[in-house]
Amino acid sequence: MKIKSYINEHSKTNLVFIPGGPGLSSISFEKLIPLKEKYSLFFLDPVGTTTELNDSHSYEILLDEVKEAIKDLANVVLCAHSFGGIQAIDITANNYQNIKGLIVIGSPVSNRAFSSLGERFEKGITDKHIEISGKLEKQPTDEIYKEWFYIYRKFYFHPDHADQCIATITDDSVCVKSYTEAIAESATKEDRLHKLKSVDIPKLFISGEADLVMPPEPAKDEAALGGFNLKIINNAGHFAHYEQPQQTIETIDNFLSGEK
Repeated sequence: MKIKSYINEHSKTNLVFIPGGPGLSSISFEKLIPLKEKYSLFFLDPVGTTTELNDSHSYEILLDEVKEAIKDLANVVLCAHSFGGIQAIDITANNYQNIKGLIVIGSPVSNRAFSSLGERFEKGITDKHIEISGKLEKQPTDEIYKEWFYIYRKFYFHPDHADQCIATITDDSVCVKSYTEAIAESATKEDRLHKLKSVDIPKLFISGEADLVMPPEPAKDEAALGGFNLKIINNAGHFAHYEQPQQTIETIDNFLSGEK
């Protein structure tokens, strides 16, 4: 794992960003760098994205990477997107004393959330979607993984700016091996979400107004299961932090400042 950091010596808060995918780097979080004026920032790039591949990219291997990255940090607030949010929930549910807050962006965790996600995913499927999915299954390469995201771009980004925003993936150093090895296990963590509710730290769940992975209504249910407050980002899809960085920065800053 590679870690990019911006240290603010005037802040005690260490804001740690965990990307989604599985198999995406922290590139989509880079628009949140202005937060460095108030907090120390740590951007995690999982193995295989900006560093060399390992033999295994299982869910547990990727989870252990995150644990190792934060074990020596104090006053950690995890800020995690999608698959990264599942990892963050999994870790935070263990009530580690150095984790002081949790922000999750568009992460489905419960069985119900994954079931409704599957239903939405099947809507509007065309021959192109079927073709690229079959191609990815037969030839799971990083380039085909990017191609798959491109075909599905309007599922992951607000349709009004999906053509521009998809660059955060097509320009990324992705790791399809992480996707193929870790995706199934990530859908089995509902018990961690329930356990998280009893962890007494501030928790925020962010959903994009037009997010098809975790729309506002299902996000409300997911947030309630884990004891999160919920914030909706306007005019954004699944990558709300990338599509609407200023709204997201203000939301995170308000959360860390204890404002409603």
